[in-house]
Amino acid sequence: MAQVTQISQPPALSAQKKWSIAFILFGMYVTFGMSWLGIVPVLPELLKALQIDVSQGSSLYSIVSLAKSIVPILAGILAARWGLTKTMRLSGALILIGLLIPFLPAYGMWIVARFIFGMGGAIWVALMGAVTMQIFEANQRPIINAFNGVAVNIGIILALQLTLPLSASLGWKNTLALYSLLSGLFLLGLFAVGPLAPAPAKAAKGEAASNAPKAEGPKYLDTLKMPVTWIVSLSFAGPLALYLVLNYWLPIYFQEVSWLVPAAQGLDEVARKKMIKGEINQLMSWLNLWGCVSSIATGFLLQRFKKTKPFILAAALLLPVASLMALQSSNKGLLTLMLALTGVGMFLSVSPLVTLLQSQPKMNPLVIGMIMGTMFSVTYILSAMAPELVSMGYKAKMPLQTLLMICCVLTLSPAIALTLPEKAAD
Repeated sequence: MAQVTQISQPPALSAQKKWSIAFILFGMYVTFGMSWLGIVPVLPELLKALQIDVSQGSSLYSIVSLAKSIVPILAGILAARWGLTKTMRLSGALILIGLLIPFLPAYGMWIVARFIFGMGGAIWVALMGAVTMQIFEANQRPIINAFNGVAVNIGIILALQLTLPLSASLGWKNTLALYSLLSGLFLLGLFAVGPLAPAPAKAAKGEAASNAPKAEGPKYLDTLKMPVTWIVSLSFAGPLALYLVLNYWLPIYFQEVSWLVPAAQGLDEVARKKMIKGEINQLMSWLNLWGCVSSIATGFLLQRFKKTKPFILAAALLLPVASLMALQSSNKGLLTLMLALTGVGMFLSVSPLVTLLQSQPKMNPLVIGMIMGTMFSVTYILSAMAPELVSMGYKAKMPLQTLLMICCVLTLSPAIALTLPEKAAD
């Protein structure tokens, strides 16, 4: 029992090394997001270069999501066998394949390479929580979890804002390669900081092997029997499902309403739809921005108040209410406010859920890695089904507003985590 307790305590690292690792965790996933969504602003040029249509082009985005659905389970298993340091280095190397992708000549090569690139990102995000638990004390984890939780979203925002200006001067291929080059710098940093935990203290003769952390925790199949694995997975699924649904279906929904850009303005339908797209892009950026702000603010508040459940409950109540009101709104000012609150509710539970998981009994970094691997796979699979189910309902002539409202109600799911025991950070 004493050995298990020892594993769950973060090793003593210098403050400089700990915060360097935290910066690398965050920065790598930011640049991953930039490479992932950097293709969207230059999609016309990409379609022309690869001689493909729009539906094929969308696969270049969704193939990364597919990797993030099926690979995270592998992350926990690899970490249990190889250790966090080697597994994270492998992940970074897979992400770095993005440096070559823009210069590949064929669509099939892009698909394969983007899947491998997505594998790297999937492993990275699945193990960020495990590394955080490995090196940070409990009272420091909430803010690290908060920044990690919005890293990819910050990368997406940066890509949408920077890609076109950079492409105008560098060309779209060099711009996408630049994003991956930034990932390469973080990979070099990962190698430079050395092991993600110090070497274990010297044990008495004959005890070194028996004291190895890998022998102490449960195996991967054991984590599948833990209720906490499925509670956390389902808790994350609702907000992510709504996020994916809104990103695709909200522009389509507002193309069907007349008040956002009234036809009376004298615009033809093509011009009106173009203006609506611009309006919705601004509103979605607003949603993401406030989501990032709320997640980071929550991390700081968690450090102060040391309780996760009030934030989880607030998210479970705020998100469905705000998103439903956004769909019911017929005023742009109110819509902007409700989408901002939707962003707040969508990201409010991220750091508290991860922090609550890390505080559960019998947890250590390797167990956290395996649980979060399952969590990301289950969450992405369930969430990816939501846009498809909306599509099926829409084709069956069901009102789009009704379909979106159903997805809003699903965001009550963080409340499931309230069944877990709460332990305040020290």
